[in-house]
Amino acid sequence: GGGEPDLEPWLEEDELTGDDGEPEPALRTRRHNGRCVFFNDPGFPAGSGCALHHMAGRTGRTLVEAKPDVCWQLPIRRTQEWETRADEVEVLHTRIGEYDRRGWGPGGLDLDWYCTGSPEAHVGAEPVYVSLRDELIALLGAEAYEVLAAACRRREQLGIVAVHPATERA
Repeated sequence: GGGEPDLEPWLEEDELTGDDGEPEPALRTRRHNGRCVFFNDPGFPAGSGCALHHMAGRTGRTLVEAKPDVCWQLPIRRTQEWETRADEVEVLHTRIGEYDRRGWGPGGLDLDWYCTGSPEAHVGAEPVYVSLRDELIALLGAEAYEVLAAACRRREQLGIVAVHPATERA
């Protein structure tokens, strides 16, 4: 319930390394004492970790509704590239993948909070395409999500070909 939180005052400009290896502009949450302003330390009465994540759970909001784009999109990485075909028609190709530590540039390896390479991030009861449904719909649209979900369901029937290294350790 209630209106959407105004997160704009809590965001600042940053720069990340793009897929082409060049810097690209990005937003991030402001930092306090070296951490995101929304990070609750272990033992915090309302729960440790992301305060916005906890707020979403308490209020029934999705993470897409409760968090800034820069936060709810993780650990998904969407890249887009325009292709101009021979007939001059432009087609946008969208690719969805894992936003791993390398995506943060040289400082990414030092992100102790970053989860996708951690075995603890690979123990969910649902596949990612199900548990991150809201996020994927926000990034792709509902129609494209349904195509993705159908492809994932078909793929699940075939058995696992390759396991993520962190899943093996989980």
